[in-house]
Amino acid sequence: MADRWDGILDVLAQAGALKRLVRQGWVDRGVGEPESVADHSYRVALLVLLLAADDPAIDLSRALTLALVHDLPEAIAGDATPFDHALAAPDAAPEEIFRQPPVYSEEADRAKRAAEEAAIRQMTARLPARLADLVVGAWEEYEEGATPEARLVRQADKLETWLQALEYRAAQPDLIIDSFRIGTQEAVTDPRLRDLLAAIESRFSRE
Repeated sequence: MADRWDGILDVLAQAGALKRLVRQGWVDRGVGEPESVADHSYRVALLVLLLAADDPAIDLSRALTLALVHDLPEAIAGDATPFDHALAAPDAAPEEIFRQPPVYSEEADRAKRAAEEAAIRQMTARLPARLADLVVGAWEEYEEGATPEARLVRQADKLETWLQALEYRAAQPDLIIDSFRIGTQEAVTDPRLRDLLAAIESRFSRE
């Protein structure tokens, strides 16, 4: 009987590591008590629920599936950021680096994608084939960003991160979050989500 659940228990055990994996971008910027990847993924999923529930163009179940698994491989692969290479340089100046747009090199993107693909396949190796296909397929769909659901989740991911950045800066006024602002402005293109972005910024401008 126990063998039946081994694959699911494997995934749950490994996913539990996301509760303890703090998001590297906040560590790099000196946030006092940075959130975990699991914290971030939860609020992304909640945001997707609220955005997709009244949107007939979005398959809510599929969008939530993508939101739940989009960072799952980080449990093994870790939380790589676009600034890792620049910060590793001997003459790195974080206060300047974090005022710049995120830098996505093809080489770094390929390495990140390969590491995360290997991780998610490892995590799902003992799942029944149907469940493994569901999880891996959802992660691949998110990565490709070609479906309405993937585009929604990818933009919700940016919005949640920007909201978190503003919350952290409210507590730490000297926090440099320019790169998150620039990245969010570039990534969020859906008109409804642009409206939400404006509302987020308006709320914090009043505080």
